[in-house]
Amino acid sequence: MILFLLIISLLSSPLSAKEMKGEFVRYQVIDGDTLKRNGLRFRLQGLDAPEVKQTCMIDEEIWFCGQASKDYLKKLHGKDGFLCIKVGQDRYQRDLVKCFVKTNTGLEDVGTIMVREGYALSYRRYSKEYIDEEKVAKENKRGIWKSKFIKPWEWRREKNKKKRY
Repeated sequence: MILFLLIISLLSSPLSAKEMKGEFVRYQVIDGDTLKRNGLRFRLQGLDAPEVKQTCMIDEEIWFCGQASKDYLKKLHGKDGFLCIKVGQDRYQRDLVKCFVKTNTGLEDVGTIMVREGYALSYRRYSKEYIDEEKVAKENKRGIWKSKFIKPWEWRREKNKKKRY
């Protein structure tokens, strides 16, 4: 119950550093939705970013949108790192986390930023949390929404089909 209340209180961002208990730590950014620290992988909850090797098309030109997503998350991570809170575990036994970054106005949810700026999609199969941010990104043609792209979960499914044959 306490964890639930903490998560609910975190969703009303931005938060001031005084309102948030915890520690900012540095992670290795694996891709646009995965972090690593001390040999453990952490998945950002509620969003799905293009895979690092995934490409998109802008005006018939290849754009490395998966790498762009990773680079954007690295930029957000900066020198201060993230404050992350475990909210569950995925089917691959990775901890699902909600992470926060310091901004000029306080603390902001990393998932909100990634989806709002178009570097990740709301992962509707598991969460409805970032649907409004995705609409903003799509309407403003931000990030992958300025390109032709395959949704990350569809891209992975197709890639896995090819591996089997």
